Amino acid sequence: MLVVVSWVSFWLDKDAVPARVSLGVTTLLTMTTQASGINSKLPPVSYIKAVDVWIGVCLAFIFGALLEYAVVNYYGRKEFNDQKKKGGIGDCVCPPGQRSTRLDSSSYMGVGRIAFVKRIRELLSVKMKISRKVDLMSRLTFPLTFFSFLVFYYQAYVKQSRD
Repeated sequence: MLVVVSWVSFWLDKDAVPARVSLGVTTLLTMTTQASGINSKLPPVSYIKAVDVWIGVCLAFIFGALLEYAVVNYYGRKEFNDQKKKGGIGDCVCPPGQRSTRLDSSSYMGVGRIAFVKRIRELLSVKMKISRKVDLMSRLTFPLTFFSFLVFYYQAYVKQSRD
């Protein structure tokens, strides 16, 4: 659950720095606390346990989500400074014409198959900013990769428990 909660940051605006950072750090610290609590209750052994693999991968995904925001923030600031140098931005913090990403239902009304195809085309367009591309790609790649891990993990350990 903590891994999925850490992905909420992909839908938050890149300029919502406190929200994204606090979400990432909170999920990382919570997972670390759970890991130490679980390991303190188990007897020490010299081999790797299934729970160690699970916790390690979950920590990696949560840390990856936090690193993803570091990349988005870096490129977002770089793009903002480049646009400011070109004179494209006055006193406004948000570039004109950029649609903000919100977590209310109004921004998702009418989302369907056509909108998904439009998003894919938008993602592949050359004009799109790198920071936006990273967020959009993360929304897809993180869950798909984690789901792939889940399938592999459960197949491996169910097979091992049968043997």
